[in-house]
Amino acid sequence: MSGVRADARRAWRRSARYRPRTATAWIIAITVVAYLIELAAVGPIPGAFTYAPAYSLPATGVPFEPYRMLTSVLLHAPIGPGLGVIGLTHIGFNMYAVYLFGRPLENLIGAGRLVALYVLSGLGGSVAVLYATFVGLIGAGTSVYGASGAVFGILGASAVIQRRLGIDVRYLYVLIAINFALVFFVPGIAWQAHVGGLVVGALTGWVFVANRGPRRRNRAAAAGAGIAVVLVLLALAPAAVSAFAG
Repeated sequence: MSGVRADARRAWRRSARYRPRTATAWIIAITVVAYLIELAAVGPIPGAFTYAPAYSLPATGVPFEPYRMLTSVLLHAPIGPGLGVIGLTHIGFNMYAVYLFGRPLENLIGAGRLVALYVLSGLGGSVAVLYATFVGLIGAGTSVYGASGAVFGILGASAVIQRRLGIDVRYLYVLIAINFALVFFVPGIAWQAHVGGLVVGALTGWVFVANRGPRRRNRAAAAGAGIAVVLVLLALAPAAVSAFAG
């Protein structure tokens, strides 16, 4: 094992200690605050910020609001009569996963890259939901929300990076498989977002870890920007094609 890889592996393991004021902590804090605002506002917030493929398809007659692809990542299942604490479970599991896997990932690739990976994975999850409508896997009016796509992006990146460092990742494969298996037991899970986030996160994580260090900073930034451009083009393509055809 090369010296660089050995150093990176030690850094990953040392990152088990929690350090305040990190990007991981900020992601969790912002998401929790957004959830509290959502609970206080009840109807208006979810109605204005959840995502459904129809918001990317003007031909459906729904307002064109692609920004929901990202704002929906901040929302989680509510709590209240008939719902119990399901919302707390939804946000709790997602934020615990961010806490558990985001810290070592941030320690290795840096705060800025972690935030970029998280946002790109969340967008990738929404893009996957959008294109799932074209093969009949989900209806255009089906609302989706939650940070699961972004969380799966962190899991995908963690698996790719740990494997590159020579760390046994079988436990991560099992964890990812279990989460996908939940689809068959828990209704209402947008597994398409999980797949999209996982793929984008794995790709982005590989790009970032393959271009570590100051000499490759520009290359990593360019690659990350390229992934972002591709996702934005995919997000806007159906509306553009519809407008052109009309």
